[in-house]
Amino acid sequence: MRRWQNSHGDVMTLAIVGSLMGFPHLSNAQGWQKYARELAESRTGGLIEVRASSGKNGPGMALIYKRSKKPAYFFTGMLIVPKGDASQIWTVVAGEGGTTGVREAIITAELFESGTYSIEDYQSSWAQDPYDPGYHGVDRSLLRFVSDDERYDGRFPHHPLTRIRQTLAALPESVAVVSRIT
Repeated sequence: MRRWQNSHGDVMTLAIVGSLMGFPHLSNAQGWQKYARELAESRTGGLIEVRASSGKNGPGMALIYKRSKKPAYFFTGMLIVPKGDASQIWTVVAGEGGTTGVREAIITAELFESGTYSIEDYQSSWAQDPYDPGYHGVDRSLLRFVSDDERYDGRFPHHPLTRIRQTLAALPESVAVVSRIT
């Protein structure tokens, strides 16, 4: 296991494990969604997203979930590159600091102001699992918010969710893991 920390306080680790650890097959999108949802739930978190990834280390899956540590949210992103002999698990954790809830407040206000969202919409769909709207396995405040959508990242470049997505996007092409030095 290796660990790094940046100037924001975000922490990144790399663990190399010697087995597939029960990961779903990479072609099984629903299997990965279930795996990620259960992982998030086991850590008292809500799933934000799961997506396929590919790069120098091979094909993999990236996932993001969030947890609450009042008054802030902490986001965990993982890039999993399953391999029979040396699976890689990259983990990045970033949390809100200072004033929290700005992204949520701005997006909520804009959606209400534009007429795109109503009180009923907010109550029924502001927070939900991205792949199973009927999922209620964790507190609703932990589920993916409409404001957690990637389309808002450019407007909130310093938000921890944006930083996690940027790191997960950069890892596959930026880092090659060499398992043996010859």
